[in-house]
Amino acid sequence: MKCNVCHFELSEPIYVAPTDRAITSLCEERSGRVRVWVCSNCGHLCGEPLPDTHEFYETDYRILLSDEEEDQIYEVQGDKIVYRTDHQVATLLEKLDLPEGARLLDYGCAKASMPKRLLGGRPDLKIHLFDVSNMYIDYWRKFLKEECWAIHEIPKDWCQRFDVVTSFFALEHIPDPVNTVREVAALLADDGVFYGIVPDTFGNVADFVVIDHVNHFTHCSLHYLLSTAGFESISIDSDSHRGALVFSARKRGPVSSRPDLRKSLEASHQLAAYWAGLCSEILAAEQRNIDLPAAIYGSGFYGAYILSLLNETERVSCFLDASPYQQGKILFGRPILPPEQLASEVRLLYIGLNPKIARVAVKNMNWLRERDLALVFLDGDALC
Repeated sequence: MKCNVCHFELSEPIYVAPTDRAITSLCEERSGRVRVWVCSNCGHLCGEPLPDTHEFYETDYRILLSDEEEDQIYEVQGDKIVYRTDHQVATLLEKLDLPEGARLLDYGCAKASMPKRLLGGRPDLKIHLFDVSNMYIDYWRKFLKEECWAIHEIPKDWCQRFDVVTSFFALEHIPDPVNTVREVAALLADDGVFYGIVPDTFGNVADFVVIDHVNHFTHCSLHYLLSTAGFESISIDSDSHRGALVFSARKRGPVSSRPDLRKSLEASHQLAAYWAGLCSEILAAEQRNIDLPAAIYGSGFYGAYILSLLNETERVSCFLDASPYQQGKILFGRPILPPEQLASEVRLLYIGLNPKIARVAVKNMNWLRERDLALVFLDGDALC
């Protein structure tokens, strides 16, 4: 096993999942045991690539395809839902000064919600798309001409063509990120910028155990990856997008210093210990409340992961989710309901949210105040 970023020889994994029931980033169960290695040279956290990586992304990775406007929730502010695409567009426009008529390529674009939304406010932009699957063409052709997109292979005449290349939650899926980022560098004009977002495995700990995330980036490893590809002026921000690293990289400019490797390695081992202990804590909470009918709040990865751990899964009647795009769907044979429709007989609620925000989010749930429910959190502290 070698590091995906620096190709350094890796030792034993720092984390091995207790079960071979894994969950993908699309909340689908998949046979396989999650293993994670840490690289002592660049601080990268590596998983094993899927044995069918090409086929998985070509035909199986169907993200947000049930509705043209389907999106993921970034946060809930009282009764207002903020969707991820809107937040990403606002963050990009805040961080980048896009000149009139800028040529922008979205690399690994999937449904291309992000560039489509961006083009709605900036029709002057020259948008192009690239992905490794043809599943999304019907969405692309609604706002772009065919010559503006490519699948599988980058056209040769796109070399040094773009002022901006963007990548939103794509690099974590790619077994060979080094060649990918080098390809991006070749697509940029000399004064162009590579702008992207990847999961922050320390800010959103679920990233650590997502089986199709072969890369779990840290500040150190992301900086190493970008600098190896020839970028000098590198900025990495973990505050603008919760649970993610927002980066921008330019070939020219002040050379950025490398982040602290020691702190990254310490945090990696702490995260491995958290996940090693979480399974037993969830099972202990289940056993203490074995007679209580249960539900899970959150139909994303955290909620799906909780169900995969439980022994008495028949006691879980449903998932709850504030997103109208999730409500009405079925996950692992259970309905996804609006929180207000939780049946009166349910007495136990597992909180399947990012533990960094879960307790604050629960305090803002007005409907929950009227219910006498036992709550189980994932922060490893005061599990009921």
